[in-house]
Amino acid sequence: MKLGLVVPRYGVDVVGGIEHWLRLLCEHLVSMKGWDVEVFTTCAVSAATWADELPAGDVDLEGVTVHRRRSVTGRDPRSGELGVLIGRGAAAVPESMAQRFVDLVGPVCPDVLNEAASSDCDLVAVTPYLFWPAVHATPRLGRRVIFHCAAHDEPELHLSIMREVFGAVGGFAYNSYSEQALVERTFPIAQLPASVIGATVVEGSGDPDAARAALGLNPGEPFVLCVGRVERAKGSHVLADLWRLYRQRRRRAPRLVFLGPVHEGLEGDDDVIVAGRQAEDVKWGALQACEFAVTPSAWESFSLVVLEAWLAGAPVVVNRRCAATLEHCIRSRGGLSFFDYADFESVADRLLADPALGARLVANGRSYTERVFNWSAIVDRYELLADHILARAPLRVSVPPA
Repeated sequence: MKLGLVVPRYGVDVVGGIEHWLRLLCEHLVSMKGWDVEVFTTCAVSAATWADELPAGDVDLEGVTVHRRRSVTGRDPRSGELGVLIGRGAAAVPESMAQRFVDLVGPVCPDVLNEAASSDCDLVAVTPYLFWPAVHATPRLGRRVIFHCAAHDEPELHLSIMREVFGAVGGFAYNSYSEQALVERTFPIAQLPASVIGATVVEGSGDPDAARAALGLNPGEPFVLCVGRVERAKGSHVLADLWRLYRQRRRRAPRLVFLGPVHEGLEGDDDVIVAGRQAEDVKWGALQACEFAVTPSAWESFSLVVLEAWLAGAPVVVNRRCAATLEHCIRSRGGLSFFDYADFESVADRLLADPALGARLVANGRSYTERVFNWSAIVDRYELLADHILARAPLRVSVPPA
């Protein structure tokens, strides 16, 4: 099997759930299944700008051939202004405005799509649904596409142009059952091959004492942790406000630490530490040491950090508005959730007062992660999906660029 991957950014320096996960999937398909895998991507590292930071050219990364090409344009700040309008009623947005929005979001990279379309790959995985490469790749590559849409219920999903984007593909690789249900009730695509593949993580190591020092904490100091990009869309700022209120009402509560790249400024204070991006060993040491980990985002299609927290021994708290992370907690019986401040206070009180409860949740979550999301199971599910798509529509033709 020869698989291609069209993705806006790719590499060990890329911090992002779906991109990180697909890099690992490509590497494991090569090592465990003997597939030939090529990646068609840009020179970007940051999704905030899509700026060309890596050199253009072809490289081999862990047996995967990576073709990096420069973008014509990156992310235009004006996309935020259009995003506000889309948020007020995406279904009513004219197609021309929707296409303009996608162009501004970027990265616009025709060379990437041209090479993917002319390749001899049997199938081409494409992700994620919202950015320029996917919007233009799926209609062009058609039934050769395994679509890792990474969808969640946000206004952009309901733009009129997305009907063609989702309807053109050969099949779907979903991260969760909730994502599949969302996509199938939004678009008439339930007849296409699909599988809930999920994702997995490789358990890392770290030193709790060294992690505390790197994060600006005192030796042995208890803390609560949030791992991921610091930006409003991820719920970071709301979580900071919730924790400040919690500390007003619970004077002895530990501090909250944000660990991850800062895309939108968030001021630290006596209640909240904004540690920025840290090394992997610091992340794993922090997960091992924290009282519990909070994933506040309402818009996730999977959330690797939930699995990472369970493997590291941290209880998990998620936003009940996020179907994917709530699904993990319900299926595993390994996490708690909140909807508003009253919920949040109750959950925090329970976990801080009852270590035995946290230990039971972690044990359940770890068992679920190891049973459902081990690499052997995932690559087998992926191979079955690929075979199903090829059997249904073994096409190697693509639509030429307009």
